[in-house]
Amino acid sequence: MLLLRNAGYTNIGYRSLWNVLRCLGVRASQHTVRLVLKAIDGDGVLRRQRHRLTRRRYTSNGPSFCIHVDGYDKLKPFGISVHGGIDGFSRKILWLKATSSNKNPRIVAGHFLEYLKTSKRVPRVVRMDAGTENVIVERIQIALRSFHADSMAGHRSVSIGRSTANQKIEMLWSFLMRNFTTFWRNLFKDMVDEGILNNADPVHLECIRFCFLPLIQRHLDMFLQSWNSHRIRSQRNVECPHGIPDVMYYQPFIYDKYDCSYELPCDIVVLDYLTDIYTDAVLPRGTKEEFRQLINTLTFLDIEEFDVIETPTQAKELFNLLSGVISQHLLNR
Repeated sequence: MLLLRNAGYTNIGYRSLWNVLRCLGVRASQHTVRLVLKAIDGDGVLRRQRHRLTRRRYTSNGPSFCIHVDGYDKLKPFGISVHGGIDGFSRKILWLKATSSNKNPRIVAGHFLEYLKTSKRVPRVVRMDAGTENVIVERIQIALRSFHADSMAGHRSVSIGRSTANQKIEMLWSFLMRNFTTFWRNLFKDMVDEGILNNADPVHLECIRFCFLPLIQRHLDMFLQSWNSHRIRSQRNVECPHGIPDVMYYQPFIYDKYDCSYELPCDIVVLDYLTDIYTDAVLPRGTKEEFRQLINTLTFLDIEEFDVIETPTQAKELFNLLSGVISQHLLNR
């Protein structure tokens, strides 16, 4: 039975193990297998009796040991995409941005470079998906880390895997669903049901971004601030540090950890140059220049004059007004 356990049969009960032995031609009673298994794996037997899974332990030496980045698509059917980054050790949200797309590698690279400029440090490892939206981030991370001499320098400073296995940021998305996404998705679905919004119409999606994107970004900023200042409680059977993300991120010595980031091998001017070459400027209100000019032509208002929108109700009223005016304009052409 020790040979079977070494071959990978470490989490099965005595009945399953007895069945494996029977298939291998080994004759033994279930009672014998149960007694032997209890003797060689008493802790495992106890865990299975309590119906507790053995989870893989996430290890981190401190802040910036590994940061996790990913896109969030729950509002994408309504023209709004979210992209975020989180520190694996402290679970501090590093950025949370609502844009017109989280699949454009130049937009995603802009978020990453903005984070680098703010922190003035380079993370040890960046964990990301294998999607094309991350290719520029991957190249920037590898280039900046190629100047260091540790075991994870260069191409090893990027960890690529499946989105579902990117556990730290997937955990964040589950909290975002309850505290952010559900409200906005229900609002947009209600607008579709009322016949106000046609989310198959590109003009309507531009109107959604123009009216709602600034408000949604403010909502995300509030969530980020609230998350980073809230206390993460200790969890049973989970060996993870607990506390306030901002404190864990900026004062890791309290937890006998250290900042795992590295100094930038270049000046901020170089990051500005990379921003100019490899990123696209953030579109005001997430809309194209042609659409903003059309709004200005039809309403005689500058884009700044729409910043008075403070509530979802006001944004919905503005959407009704603008979509109606644009529809009338297109019919009269």
